[in-house]
Order: sequence, then C-alpha cells, then structure tokens
Amino acid sequence: MDLAGRCLIVGLLALSGCSTTPEVTVWTRAVDTEHPAVLEADTVIVFGRIVLRENGRSKLPYTLGKPVWQLREILPEGATDTVETPRMRHHVPFLSTDKDGSFVYAIPAGRYEMIHLEPFYYTPFVRPWLETEAAPPGVACYFGDLEMDYEATSWLGGLWGNYIERINRLEVIDRFAATRARVARRLPPGLTATRCLLTRIRGRFPTLPEPDVLPLPPTHPGHIEFGK
Repeated sequence: MDLAGRCLIVGLLALSGCSTTPEVTVWTRAVDTEHPAVLEADTVIVFGRIVLRENGRSKLPYTLGKPVWQLREILPEGATDTVETPRMRHHVPFLSTDKDGSFVYAIPAGRYEMIHLEPFYYTPFVRPWLETEAAPPGVACYFGDLEMDYEATSWLGGLWGNYIERINRLEVIDRFAATRARVARRLPPGLTATRCLLTRIRGRFPTLPEPDVLPLPPTHPGHIEFGK
C-alpha cells in the first residue's frame, strides 16, 4: 500500500470510526508548555508513555517511527442513539508521543478503548484490545507505560514499506511516580493525578488487522502481559 492510499484510509477511519454507531471526532493536540491544557467541565488530562522495541532494539528516541494511536469511547451498556436520546460516542484519532515516548492530552471524560497502535508508516495496524476509564472530569489520568516488542521487516530502508510480522510482548506497566515526574511541567498546577491504567479487554488479545479488511485471528499472539 502506498503512502497516499494509507493516508486516505487513516483519514476515513478517523471520520467514520469503521462503525455504524454515530461518532463525533475529537481533534486534540499534545499538551506542552507552549499549548497549556484547557480543562472544560467534562474534560480530563490523560498522560503516560509508549515504548516500542523492534527486532530486539528500542526505537527511543523516536524520529519518523513515533507511535501513532487512537481512542474510541465505549458507550454505557444500553445506551441508544435516537432522536429522543441523542448520544454519539467520542473518537480521538491521530494521537502520538514525544521523542521519549511520553504523552499528555486533554480529552472528554469517558470509558475508552485503544483501537489502534503502530509505529508511523508501518502496516498492519496493531489493535491492542486495551480499555480504561478516563474519569472523573477535572483530573489527570495515568494510562500506564505501554511497552510493545515486535518483529518487523523493512524494504529499501522503509521507503517501500515497513511490515509488522509478530507481536512478542505487549505489556502495560505501572510507573506512575516516574512518568508523572517526567511530564510534571506539562500538567496544570495543582491538578490531582490518578491511575487509570489500560487493561486488556476480557477474552481479547492483540491482533494485526489491515485497516481495510476484517480483523485476522492472532496466529502469533506471543507473550502477552498486562497491568503488573
């Protein structure tokens, strides 16, 4: 798949969410010292870190292969989408990290699934099957330190494509104090920080579906650990 086609598919995913459930796309940018967070009534700050290891080697500090990821809200059980009770779930696309893997974003409070994770310009996308409750509003939610080890092949130094072949380990580790200290200058002063660790959705394992086809079974799930 060429770059133009890939960008088109990612854009369509962002707009449609690949779902028949009505969605509203939430466009947000990373919180930093130049772009301070604006906490509205229903907003939370989410922070954490994503560390990728490719073929046994850390990709830190990130350059072109920075992680790209998305969140999709999980509606409460029994929620409906009708004229009488309008309810659209939030979809937060095009999230990334700093060079050291840390991230800080402001998003609507709610229960979310991480539906997509990849090093930029790699295929297929990884669906981690992780979820968390980013709540209550007005706090800073720590998602955890997500570490993923995978095997990949590149053609012509990545110019012709980068392909993830196997996930060897996908783990969410609690390094709350260290990661909070790493991003402390980007968090609003006095804001309460709490753990909202990403956890595995029951009965699900990371998969490697192409963005424009149905998900494939995890033929090589590898060593999967979550939430130590």
